[in-house]
Amino acid sequence: MENRKEKLRMVIEEYWRNELPEVKTREIKLKPGSDLINDVIGPRRAGKTYLMFLTLKELLETGVDKKATVYINFENRKLLPLTPEYFNDLIEFIYAKRFLDSYERIFVFLDEVQRVKGWEKYVRSIYDEFKGKIKIFVSGSTSKLTGSELSYLLTGRHLTTHVFPLSFREFMFFKGFDYGYGEEYLIEKDISVIKEMLREYIMFGGFPEVVLTESDKEELVQTLFIDIVSRDILPKLKRNREIVEEIAYFLASNIGKLVSFTKLSSMLNARGIKISVPTLEKYVSMMNDAFLFFDLRIFSYKVKDQLQYPRKIYTVDSGFANFSGFKFSEDAGRLMENIVAVELWRKKSLNPTLESYYWKDYQQREVDFVLKSGLKIEQLIQVTNASCKEEIEKRETKALIKASEELKCDDRLVITWEYEGEDKLNGEKIRFLPLWKWLLS
Repeated sequence: MENRKEKLRMVIEEYWRNELPEVKTREIKLKPGSDLINDVIGPRRAGKTYLMFLTLKELLETGVDKKATVYINFENRKLLPLTPEYFNDLIEFIYAKRFLDSYERIFVFLDEVQRVKGWEKYVRSIYDEFKGKIKIFVSGSTSKLTGSELSYLLTGRHLTTHVFPLSFREFMFFKGFDYGYGEEYLIEKDISVIKEMLREYIMFGGFPEVVLTESDKEELVQTLFIDIVSRDILPKLKRNREIVEEIAYFLASNIGKLVSFTKLSSMLNARGIKISVPTLEKYVSMMNDAFLFFDLRIFSYKVKDQLQYPRKIYTVDSGFANFSGFKFSEDAGRLMENIVAVELWRKKSLNPTLESYYWKDYQQREVDFVLKSGLKIEQLIQVTNASCKEEIEKRETKALIKASEELKCDDRLVITWEYEGEDKLNGEKIRFLPLWKWLLS
């Protein structure tokens, strides 16, 4: 027991003694002012830890004593083997140091907390006992961080911050390019630089490490992909590890396509990979929980249709798709679509009432995104790799008009590579906007 307590004490003392690493500002912020537990979720190495460090720096800059803050990373080898008793040891340590008498508030940051089995019970107990005195932040690389069997313990006690790979705005800031705050600041040279940066963003994605490195980007993207699969998915399986890897690579190379689990199961079985539809759904769900992929369902007022129809699969980072065999020149349209899908996912994290679907009718006309807020259809979006009006296929605009008639939505947008303007089809207005401008708007 004493050895365990000493390990925790050593980790905390090391945090106090060491300088916080240099961090860049993100658009997302944690919420130190709220009493609620702040859970921070997102894919591995997307910046959750650095967002915690950024919050710590900001607290210290406002006059908070560093010893009124505690940072513990449960992936630290010095804490192994992990046990939930660490939470009791932490409170004992705070009492022993008389911090509750010395400071108005203690800020506790628990990184990768899901590594500790049953953490929810202890964190909830600390919250209930020390609400207002101990502010708790927890992070994890799973969407089920507060969605486990014990999540009911935290109901009404937490608020969530989603951390994604960098947005395009953040990407440009990390690259040192200041584009101003409005279109009036942009000259021709600026726009040329922005479009070149967008090519890099689409090609290699927005993971901070990849953005900041100047070489071996593709190799690093590959490492990140394998890291998520091997550390956040495979440990939960006792068998079929090779099958999971095969499925992950297949999905990454088929982003923006409709995927039927029944057809995918048949295809894998034909290749000698025996897997049932329920098992396949389970594996894809695990990949979604690890933020490797996410999917869109068809828009329908019937829940049965949403469950039965194929889903469109996207990956959290376009670099993963490129790593899996895409070529920018050949697949730019689908890569652009993936960028839009992730940005809409990012917006949903800030506005939970915003839902995204795809639309398709019996004549195979399709619209990439249907945005719904509450009961209202807000916008219809098509994405195309078009540089001029003549390159935009008629079937895309016709599908947009048909969907707008059916869904009674007159906000129709086509996101292009370069073309900007307005047009009318059958008297109905359609707006065209370049991807870079949509991402920065």
